[in-house]
Amino acid sequence: MKQVVDQFSRIVSLILADGSKSPLKLDVEESVDNGKMQYTITGSDESRTVIGTSEQGFFDALRKLRLVLERDKILLFCFGASENVYPSGMQVSMGSCDLAYRTQIGKQALREDIVSIFDADDSLRPSTVEQQELFHTRWIASLGQPER
Repeated sequence: MKQVVDQFSRIVSLILADGSKSPLKLDVEESVDNGKMQYTITGSDESRTVIGTSEQGFFDALRKLRLVLERDKILLFCFGASENVYPSGMQVSMGSCDLAYRTQIGKQALREDIVSIFDADDSLRPSTVEQQELFHTRWIASLGQPER
């Protein structure tokens, strides 16, 4: 039986194929189903509903939601979809954590670089999931450390 642990809503922007922006409501839910943690993000507006679900955490659920949107050439405008934002191993292990690091090539991420994946500001660099993964790999290599 599914038991909801936490839920909240946020409004983020979509970047449509023509470059215009449109609001998207995100309903975010953490639940336990048959003993397993489940993280679900449902995005909805007047024309669509998309869902990302993961047992790994909110960042992965957001990633899966983004992959659905990308089929229509739509990007999200929030830090979780920014090219240079990625959670640390500890943040991922916390699952319900909605935090990640804003990274710079050649520079170790610090506490002041932590952002909520659902927030946004003008420094955000909207990207596809693939672009974000590639940047993360380049960032790790720039620190001279093996990938975890």
